Amino acid sequence: MKLHLKKDRFLTYFFVFLGILILSLFSCLIVLQHLSKLQIKSANDRYESFLLAQELREGSDNLTKMVRLYVMTGDPKYRKYFEQILAIRNGEEARPANYFGRIYWDLIIPEDTPSENPGNEKKSLKQLMLEQGFTLEEFALLDKAEEKSNALAKIETKAMDAVEGKYVDEEGKIVSGSPNRELAQKMVFGKAYLEYKKDIMIPLDEFLQKVEKRTEKRNKELNHKVLLVISIAILLALFSTIVMIISIYRALSSLAKTTSDTELLLLNVLPSPIADRLKHGEEPIADEIPQASVLFADIVGFTNTTLKYGASKMVMLLNQLFDAFDLLSDQYGVEKVKTIGDNYMAVSGVPEQVPDHAIRMANFALAILEKVKEFNDTHKLNFELRIGMTYGSVIAGVIGHKKFIYDVWGDVVNIASRMESTGESGKIQITDKMAMMLSEKFEVQERKEVDVSGIGKIKTFFLIGKKGPPSAKV
Repeated sequence: MKLHLKKDRFLTYFFVFLGILILSLFSCLIVLQHLSKLQIKSANDRYESFLLAQELREGSDNLTKMVRLYVMTGDPKYRKYFEQILAIRNGEEARPANYFGRIYWDLIIPEDTPSENPGNEKKSLKQLMLEQGFTLEEFALLDKAEEKSNALAKIETKAMDAVEGKYVDEEGKIVSGSPNRELAQKMVFGKAYLEYKKDIMIPLDEFLQKVEKRTEKRNKELNHKVLLVISIAILLALFSTIVMIISIYRALSSLAKTTSDTELLLLNVLPSPIADRLKHGEEPIADEIPQASVLFADIVGFTNTTLKYGASKMVMLLNQLFDAFDLLSDQYGVEKVKTIGDNYMAVSGVPEQVPDHAIRMANFALAILEKVKEFNDTHKLNFELRIGMTYGSVIAGVIGHKKFIYDVWGDVVNIASRMESTGESGKIQITDKMAMMLSEKFEVQERKEVDVSGIGKIKTFFLIGKKGPPSAKV
């Protein structure tokens, strides 16, 4: 039989760890890319915020320019430009393609006729402000500036009406009168008009300060995160380099310890003598043992108990209990073979033959019964163990190639299993020949005959306990 060993465990850990490091570095790159996009978005938000503020400021200045040109010249095109500026700002007319953030009205004013508007999107300045995602405080300031500008536009409209001889009477109706250009000029050139303009610019300036402060803070936060991610990436790169150097050194060193590592692996799954034989290339491994004791132990009603407490808890408890059994098997010189669900199988006198195999197994059986009682007291449970055992000739050997196990076969194994399945909770049922071998040092109690398939009826006994003082451990 060829022994197929797993690769060195440390190398496996190394490659797993290396993969995690590479993934971490890749994640850092993704995070950096994301942060870069956020930085770009933050810069764009800042730029667009300033554009909106600039449109409001320039719009107010352009309204002033148009109304002053109108009251000075009386040229109707300036009133049309004035009304067009308001219509664009209020979303009543489409914004020209080159309107946002560009020089527009200074290029239009010299023309003799109002320009054609090539825009195709009607959005008010307030709607653009809402879409930009300002804070409530920023929006309130910009909205306040727009309201002030709209209020001033009404005064400017009255000034243009005065040039045309239109006035509003006490009832709010428009009445005709003599044109009064002097009054109109006073309305748009006087100190009061400049105060109105100042009232527009104050919240607008506060808005720009708020936006600049917010975006600057956001940019600092993003820059800090970028530096943090870069630092982490550098540390990961350095750490991975160190780990790689150490891992390669340890991997090379581990090549010299292959034999001891193999031995450790084999000892985890096989008895020590069998592991030694397997290491030396012996195959197949199959031994006929003339006398060995076999034990089966089963937790009665385990399935129903699992339904009561839940699978996770029961698996945990079963693992703890069988760990305790394993310690006792080492203590009494018994070899655990395997567990099948809640069934525990052990042998004595295998693989190394010993004359007192039955005594060892009896002591082990009594010990695990006592251990179950202690376990019940500790965990507030009512586990009951049913044990069956006998002795006789068995065949023991290694089966499997990739997942090899050490197992035993023979009629004795079947009989021991039958002793367990026909026994009683909390008791150890043994065959008559096992009882004869143990009767000198142990108390046994005759029970009944049990029918074993393929063998016939066998007289059985219960192993009660030791006679007299405890015998010394062999």
